[in-house]
Amino acid sequence: MNWDPAQFTVDKIIIADDHPMFRDALRQAMSSSHADCQIIEAESSESLRLQLREHHDADLLVLDLNMPGVEGFSALAYVQKKYPDLPIIMISANDKPETIMHAKHFGALGFVSKSASIQEIRRGVNTVLQGDTHFPYQFNEQLYQKLDDTLAETTRQVAELTPQQLKVLGMIKQGLLNKQIAYDLDISEATVKAHVTAIMRKLGVNNRTQAVMKVANIEIH
Repeated sequence: MNWDPAQFTVDKIIIADDHPMFRDALRQAMSSSHADCQIIEAESSESLRLQLREHHDADLLVLDLNMPGVEGFSALAYVQKKYPDLPIIMISANDKPETIMHAKHFGALGFVSKSASIQEIRRGVNTVLQGDTHFPYQFNEQLYQKLDDTLAETTRQVAELTPQQLKVLGMIKQGLLNKQIAYDLDISEATVKAHVTAIMRKLGVNNRTQAVMKVANIEIH
């Protein structure tokens, strides 16, 4: 798809990544196509939430999979639920088919690898801004050959978890007990138990072991 800058104006783009050099590369990619666009940067989950509250009218969010304060896809899940009209492109050094599929099911409209060229990043951004989706060319060919419908359904179930439940699920996968999870998240054990119960209900399982087995192939940090 060819980008037509006269088609509409892009006023604000938020870049959320904890690496200054990569944020600078993204800024260059955006500015070359949208000279008058305001580029807003966030380097952590906390700063992203602040910027989203102040700039909730942004045209696009370019979101890194891993930042300080971010547990895997929890930031994507949070933004997609809180700001459902905000288009999101996920960026990551991990461009495995599974990661791309999970980004798509969690609500991203595009995925760009950190190894991509400036031209490819620009193409992905402009494609999503025009209302289309942008995923690596091998996405449809390789991904659905490798992952069956059961895994796709599990990913959709995980996407229904709240950001805090995603954190708890990730800790369960690491083998942490409720007491350890409560300490790390600074919440009560009763709250952890409530999260675990909600997680099992949403995943359709009866215990923690079944939950871990069901999400074994899903990347939850």
